[in-house]
Amino acid sequence: MARVSDFQLNQVVHIGHLAQECVAEKDFARIMTRELMYLLRSSSGVFIEFDPGSPTPRLLDGTSYQVDHSNMKKYLGYYQFLDPAWARYQRLSKAHEAPSVSTDQVIDSGRTYRECEFYQDFLRPTGVHSAMIFGVNIDGRPFGLVGMHRTQHLGHYSETDHRLAQLLIPYLSIALRFRYSQRQQEKRDDVVTNLLRQRGIRGYLMLDQDFNLRDVVGEFDPGDLVGPHANLSRLRGSSVFPLLSEPVRASLLRVRAGRPAEAAFSLDEHGNTRYSHRIEVVQHADGTTHYVMIALDRNYSAISATRAHELSLTPRQTQLVKLVALGMTNARISESLGLKVKTVENYLSAIYQKTGTSNRTELVAVLSG
Repeated sequence: MARVSDFQLNQVVHIGHLAQECVAEKDFARIMTRELMYLLRSSSGVFIEFDPGSPTPRLLDGTSYQVDHSNMKKYLGYYQFLDPAWARYQRLSKAHEAPSVSTDQVIDSGRTYRECEFYQDFLRPTGVHSAMIFGVNIDGRPFGLVGMHRTQHLGHYSETDHRLAQLLIPYLSIALRFRYSQRQQEKRDDVVTNLLRQRGIRGYLMLDQDFNLRDVVGEFDPGDLVGPHANLSRLRGSSVFPLLSEPVRASLLRVRAGRPAEAAFSLDEHGNTRYSHRIEVVQHADGTTHYVMIALDRNYSAISATRAHELSLTPRQTQLVKLVALGMTNARISESLGLKVKTVENYLSAIYQKTGTSNRTELVAVLSG
């Protein structure tokens, strides 16, 4: 049985701790490759992260490190099909969760190996003499693959080297599973952010009825919903009410008291509306409540500019309808636009006539995008 020294075992534990520390880093594969090369006395290495959700993960889908990329492309393009170690690994991986294969296990003799096409045409020009492959398969799904290479003076990989690889696989499996989950979450976030952007929404915060932060989605400008120095990513599960901007706190308290909350906004130098936020209340079947605080884009509007143009609304009438869609009263609209309340009423009468509507609800429904 292969004997692992205390020094080697300490190295394995060190790599395991390092994998946990840098698991979220973009350089994770490069860091791991460097450490594995040192542990397994290798001259170069490849570390590939697979997407286990893909029906047929390919070597080309991964990222390689510590090797000549031109040689890697040659290998992927042709020579992998001649590699006896890779062929054996593929066969074993169908039956084992974490197989490891090295070149000395698949050759009859050193002479036969050095005379084969794979060695003569590919390995010898690269300076590689032997290789070891081991992977991380979880529940039959490939999460990652490691390839270590040695020059001739370093010799073949031993039983001890294989044992070290087996000891490392549990650490790598935990890290790669986490990284896969993280990539999936990032993809979901990208999709959600895209959808929000199309609706004129930068992002939202979801609070429970005690104002504890439950979810954060999208991107916010400093001062949008919270103070400029609040780190939301570290505040999940904590009360964020003291960190909310003053207008948001006022709106949230108004909503909690059962009163309607108008969206906070300001006007730019051209008199166009620049929206800040709105709050929506979600009542669940179990009686609990969530408050969704939405950061609105400056160009946000529930009103379709195309529909307003089709119905021949003037720019001023369109601006007024956008404020109506936010739930603002005639008094608030008159105050915001510097108009008399009677003038606002006259505008609305003309708008109702143009759009064939008779009240605010119908008006917003007709002009919604």
